[in-house]
Formats: sequence, structure tokens, C-alpha cells
Amino acid sequence: MKKILVPTDFSDCARAAENLALDLAKKANAEIHFLHIFNSPFDWVKLPLEKEKLYPEIKHEFLKAERELNNLVKKATNKGLKVSQFLTFNKGREEIDKHIKEHEHDFIIMGSHGAKGAKVIIGSNTQKVVRYSNQPVLVVREDHKKLKVKNIVFASNFEEDVHISFKKIIEFADLLGASVHLLYVNTPFNFKETDEAETTIRKFLKTYPKDNCSINIYDALNEERGIMKFSNKISADLITMTTHGKTGFMQMISPSITEKIVNHSKLPVLSVNVNSK
Repeated sequence: MKKILVPTDFSDCARAAENLALDLAKKANAEIHFLHIFNSPFDWVKLPLEKEKLYPEIKHEFLKAERELNNLVKKATNKGLKVSQFLTFNKGREEIDKHIKEHEHDFIIMGSHGAKGAKVIIGSNTQKVVRYSNQPVLVVREDHKKLKVKNIVFASNFEEDVHISFKKIIEFADLLGASVHLLYVNTPFNFKETDEAETTIRKFLKTYPKDNCSINIYDALNEERGIMKFSNKISADLITMTTHGKTGFMQMISPSITEKIVNHSKLPVLSVNVNSK
């Protein structure tokens, strides 16, 4: 983790992401970038000064955004971090993608309000970043005053080639000094006997140290329910999963399990794309 991007709209859940990012950057000695996308009928920077008074509400919001970014830079500087701020206009998820590519971020931290109904189909900016990003994305819903991650759940079927993704999760756990609880959710439509499931996970774990990893099988009606209930049972601090970046029609009729967890979990969720390098 060398360069962290934090897209923010200064909402409560964005504050949670900002605070978590500052703590993580300090632990990893990483550079941090704060990005705010300002929505207005026009590019405020290009507006002649004499016309600014015609739009007092927009001017107020613009100055507020500048102050918020300056405050974040001050917080990061006080922690001894290398920091940059960016303010762009009328852009969406594509601007975040562009920023990641141009500045070579290797970790993204975002807040999320969750999603229901049509938003699940259409997707919020956070969901879209989770869906499309090749870099790990950590999504935060509630404020975490201090970074205390000791128990991490990694849910998978352990049959796919997710070793590169899991290596990043192990590195993240090592950074925080956390234990990783590998979880296979047994469902009625994808049932495995316990010994078979355990054998699959043990085979997966062969190339990783086992002292900070536990093997867990949990029965549930579906994967999402099993992940949530198991995480609650062990008082997990973070859920980690892989995603395939499914798009188009298949995404509309069947959102990924990872995105469902991002939408509904109150715990932070770390998503790692299986295509990441």
C-alpha cells in the first residue's frame, strides 16, 4: 500500500472513510489523495469573477468544499503524511477511474450510504468503483474513531484462482496485525459435506502461513446471509471478498455477492478484484 485514494463528498460515511484512510496511511507510511467531485450547472473555476455573485448558493458550496479539503490536508500533514487534494467538476465514477490510472493508486477507501431498490440495479458511485476497479476498494458505512481491526472474514468458495487477491488480503491483515477467518458458506443449492469443504480450504491455504488463519464452515440459506451471520457471531471487524467486475445485463439480473455485502453490511468491506495484479 503506497498511495491511497479517498473520494469524498464530506457526508458522515465519507468522514468515516477519511478517518480510516488517515489511520491506514499512517500505519503503511502511504501517500494519501483526497478527491471531491463538485456538482454544479457549470465549471465554477471558469466562471468570470464578476458573475460569481449571481450564484451565491453555488459559491457558498464551492468555498465550503475548498475548506473541507484544506482541513483534510491539514489533518494528514499533522500526521506527517504526504498528501494532495483534488477538486473536479460534474464528473462521476469515470473521474475516479481516471484519477486512479493517472496517479497509480494501489488502494481506494470510500464511504457508502448503502443501497436499496433501484439503486441496487443502477448502482451508486461506490458500487461502480467496487465493480470496475482493479485495485482493492475498502468501503465504510459507520464511523470508526480508531482503527481496530483484529478479526477479518475472508469469504470464498476456494475453488477459483483467487490466490493473488488473497495475497493482498494477507498483506492487509499483516499490516493491521489481524487474524483472517476463512469462510465457506454451505447453502442448500451448493452443499458440501464438512470434511470436503475443509479439504478444499486446506488445499487453498498450502502456500500461506496458517498461524493467523482459521478454517470455518457455516450453514445458511444463501451466501450473503451466511457471511453476515458468521461475521456477527465472531464479532468480526472487517469482511473481505473478491469480485469479478461483472457488468451489463448479468449485473442487472444478478448483482455480485460482494456488492450485496457492500450494500447491507455495517462492517467495513474490502473488495479485491480477481483480475488485479
